[in-house]
Amino acid sequence: MLEIIILEDSRHHLTWIANFIKRYTEFEELDTSIKLVTSDVRSIQKFVKMSNHQNILFFLNAESLASDLNIIELGKYIRHWLPLASLVFINGHEKLSTLILEHRLTPLDCISKNKNVDDIEESIREDINIALGLVVSHMKNNPDKFVYKLHTRYYDIPMSEVLYVASKPNHVNRVVLYAKNKIIEINDSLSSIEKRHQNLFRSHKGFVINLMSVSYFDIRLNRVYFDVDNQIWCPLSVRKKQNFKKAWQRIHGLN
Repeated sequence: MLEIIILEDSRHHLTWIANFIKRYTEFEELDTSIKLVTSDVRSIQKFVKMSNHQNILFFLNAESLASDLNIIELGKYIRHWLPLASLVFINGHEKLSTLILEHRLTPLDCISKNKNVDDIEESIREDINIALGLVVSHMKNNPDKFVYKLHTRYYDIPMSEVLYVASKPNHVNRVVLYAKNKIIEINDSLSSIEKRHQNLFRSHKGFVINLMSVSYFDIRLNRVYFDVDNQIWCPLSVRKKQNFKKAWQRIHGLN
């Protein structure tokens, strides 16, 4: 989920931006949440210091502070605590945009207040979608997580909980994820899934298994098992046997 923070000293503008973002994200069913709407810089600093993740998009009105340098200091503060957060500055003059770049705050965007309302709202929509894309990218680059999509939202579960993924018969690009405590049907393909993590292996044309979750394999029966009672299993195709053994030994440090 992407958390959104808004800093604006004008109550009218604060209400307008917050309501627009709320309407847009709810209509598009985006995985976002407005966490803080304020004109108080100290509230922003407190939130930043207490945050335990970096999936945050800040909309900062540069005119909310007494001087350009103060908004720069706030940007530095956010960058210090949340280096991967997305910063969008809203300002009415070009001088500040130059200062933001000079201080290497790497903003996602600088929106000019001199634009008309429609253009400002379009910029806000684009910034939200770009920030969401960055969140998904960070999720997918985490080797300890398996990421999947349901409708318009992305979710993740620990790779250690994944057992296997099976294709759904008579359905194109529809698979079923089997984890230790859940079963989830998703739109995806096995050919795409098997490339996402070094622990995933295509054991059969209809199955991708998590090598770290395999507790036992029977070469004679062409099966891999995921539980001590050998009740949960997947088929292992004959032509995949040798590659499976090599991959399983590599993952478990046996070669």
